[in-house]
Amino acid sequence: MDAWPRHAPGPDRTLVRTGLAAVATAVVACLFPFFPPPGRAPDAGTLPGSAAAPPAAATGTAARTPAYSPPVSLAVPGHLRGTPVDPVTADATGAMAVPESPERLGWWALGAPPGAARGTVLLAGHLDSAGEGAGPFEALHDVPLGTRAQVTAADGTRHTYRIVARRTHPKKALPTDLFSTGGTPRLVLVTCTGDFDPDAHAYADNLVLYGEPDGPPRR
Repeated sequence: MDAWPRHAPGPDRTLVRTGLAAVATAVVACLFPFFPPPGRAPDAGTLPGSAAAPPAAATGTAARTPAYSPPVSLAVPGHLRGTPVDPVTADATGAMAVPESPERLGWWALGAPPGAARGTVLLAGHLDSAGEGAGPFEALHDVPLGTRAQVTAADGTRHTYRIVARRTHPKKALPTDLFSTGGTPRLVLVTCTGDFDPDAHAYADNLVLYGEPDGPPRR
């Protein structure tokens, strides 16, 4: 059973473990017009109300895509207020360098931007902290399937995604294809869940929501 919120003494500093291999693969994807097929995703827990399968990042060759505007805000009407988004990559340990405040989200800048024809738009945020309490991403635990999420880009366009699946993954087994620039376009939202280790200041698992594009971008 999930044990949240615990309001951890300081944000979980390993919210998303990218793995050094995943980071290296993502860097290669930015330098060359293809993305190597990801490995088989590990088995994951399924929460009540989950879809049978999340939208997968298809394998194969991905054509080079034009430049797109980065995300600056995420909102889930009725559940999540507009929350600022910062571009991030990995820290020295291979973990995704999410902003320390739970009031800000991190966008995996080596992945896909909103509106790209291929790849995963990965947004991650802390569940809570002792200093600031529960963050906006605490609401992800209650977002039902079918909900629309809106990502606003720096150029003012709004990209809508429909949440179609939710999964829990041990942090050490987060699927590497979440960091992909290839495959079908999708939105992935990640935060913490599971048991909290007060000594490590870390939750055991990640909650992952998957979204599919829902209509053209708007201004």
